[in-house]
Amino acid sequence: MINIPLANPSRELEYISDFKDKFDKQIRGGVYVGGENVNIFESNFKDFIGSKYCVSLNSGTDALMLALIALGIKKGEKILVPSFTFFSTVECVLHLRAIPVFVDINLQNYTIDLDDFRKKATSQIKAAIPVHLFGNDSQITEIKKICSENNIYIVEDVAQAFGSRDEKNNYLGSIGDIGAYSFFPSKTLGGIGDGGCITTDNYKIYKKIKMLKNHGQIKNYEHEIVGGNSRLDSLNAFVLNEKLNIFSKIRSTRNKFYEYYLEHLKDIEWIYLPEKNNSDTVLNYFTIKVPTSIRSKLMSYLTSKKIGNAIYYKKPVHLQKVITDNYKKIKLQNTEIASKSVLSLPLYSFPKDDELEYIVSMVKKFK
Repeated sequence: MINIPLANPSRELEYISDFKDKFDKQIRGGVYVGGENVNIFESNFKDFIGSKYCVSLNSGTDALMLALIALGIKKGEKILVPSFTFFSTVECVLHLRAIPVFVDINLQNYTIDLDDFRKKATSQIKAAIPVHLFGNDSQITEIKKICSENNIYIVEDVAQAFGSRDEKNNYLGSIGDIGAYSFFPSKTLGGIGDGGCITTDNYKIYKKIKMLKNHGQIKNYEHEIVGGNSRLDSLNAFVLNEKLNIFSKIRSTRNKFYEYYLEHLKDIEWIYLPEKNNSDTVLNYFTIKVPTSIRSKLMSYLTSKKIGNAIYYKKPVHLQKVITDNYKKIKLQNTEIASKSVLSLPLYSFPKDDELEYIVSMVKKFK
């Protein structure tokens, strides 16, 4: 029986030329914080995305948090966010004691529902955080138009969508005021631990986040603002740069996984397959929708066959215990439907043919 993980970030390292020797040299070099690796990665990343500036950070969560701080978000200001997302998207809003205004999703690819967004994007809203969930464009072009009409900042949550583009061929993360990325190992560009970054075309935002990530320093031991420690470590930057160099292969092999699923699962009536917004989407998760009545049984079955699976996300943010009771009265119909029916199957770079065949054959045998 083959053991199939939900994600397999170490597989990519096998396709980096002489990786072990290169990494050993980095370890022996003794530079573990800052240094050339970080500078090279930031330069290569901004060039790849097509933004003027990039600041590397220690997590996607800090990327969101520092983005909001740099925009001057204050207590009591309202921020548009989806509830169908990882908790950190909303957590950063709550840390700043701002007010999340939850927006529903569509059931085609689980990104923001434009009609609901348009209705809630009033002059009272300070910023919006559209989440490019599972790698899909959250219709950022339309969102940008709506936000421009109402003077609303945009922080793109690109944690799951590095490498995906919009219909105009722009990389996601380069379209709003700030793009916030995560390099958690399972992401489309994943490191060897936590990591993240922001991209922007605004020099003032870039300068402020660069200070915020390093104790508010403009240079060593001269502190202009109160910041913290949000630095990306040197070894992680090295690995990310190596993976960035082979990203065209990462993209094509992840798409191979996606296309294989579509071809071989399309005739199963009880599975609703995910839809890409456009052909230049790199999926982070392959998320199907199944009847709620069979989801738990299917998960147990797949686990028994050693096939990784997970629910993203079982409980929407607005229904979490930490969120005040006021939000639990909100009706987000599609969000609640999705949370009861979605299930993610394995998806990773460089899959082997026998792995693809095994997953599909086991899914087809489920009764």
